Amino acid sequence: MALLLRAFILICLFFGYACHAAKTVSVITLPDYPPFGFLDQGDTHVARVAPGEDSPNFQGFAWDVVRESFHEMGYTVELWVVPWARALTYLESGRVDLIFPVSISEERLKIYKYSKEYVNTVYYRVYVLKEQSFVWNSLDTLNGKTIAQMRGFNYGAQWEAATGIKKYDVGKIIQGFEMLKSNRVHGFAGYEGIWDIVLQRHNLEAEFTKLPMFDSNKEFIAAYYANPMAKKLLKQFDLGRQRISKNGTLKHIKQKWSGVLTDPSESIEDSN
Repeated sequence: MALLLRAFILICLFFGYACHAAKTVSVITLPDYPPFGFLDQGDTHVARVAPGEDSPNFQGFAWDVVRESFHEMGYTVELWVVPWARALTYLESGRVDLIFPVSISEERLKIYKYSKEYVNTVYYRVYVLKEQSFVWNSLDTLNGKTIAQMRGFNYGAQWEAATGIKKYDVGKIIQGFEMLKSNRVHGFAGYEGIWDIVLQRHNLEAEFTKLPMFDSNKEFIAAYYANPMAKKLLKQFDLGRQRISKNGTLKHIKQKWSGVLTDPSESIEDSN
């Protein structure tokens, strides 16, 4: 009887370990979103990242938060990196489970479920040529002007309500700056910090300035409503995010990226 009981326990432990080891979540993000996520080269990347491992070519603050949160819960993370429009298509077709980092909007709430815990924060500002003259009051200052915006990006409720602005979609951040430099648009709506890094990489900092911040947003991880695993996977991220906040991993991530973060709440001094 004792031998049978021992065998039963070993079988349970084996299958329990096998189930734990087999837990996988697929997440998708964009390739050019520094410091939150960026590829060393190219615009596509797929990697299977087990607990304790990292992608060889993709890095960033948001990726560290998402990866460590799921690793804390015992998940292997299948990472997909593709241009943003394609990422949304893959999510909605069920090819991947989750997308990050993504802010909340009324339109998105109709089709996505969101985590409760946030991943990072973005600040919205309009970039203009230094020689341009603007007397800034609010977004109304830009009425009648053509302002570039990234296709598929969310700029908050105030930007959505600014119907007097002529908004021109671009597919890449550098494209927006090139259009601004050639006077094809009057400004380029951007995410502060992220846009700044692009300017630094292309040695364009001296040519542009930015108008005062007009809004900000937290960004989360999200699932398509039709995904039957959405609720479970989002809860797993929330629990993992809470755990890495308590065990010091999140503080270490914030310390790692403190030199390029623009959100005071994501600095090393904040351990929450």
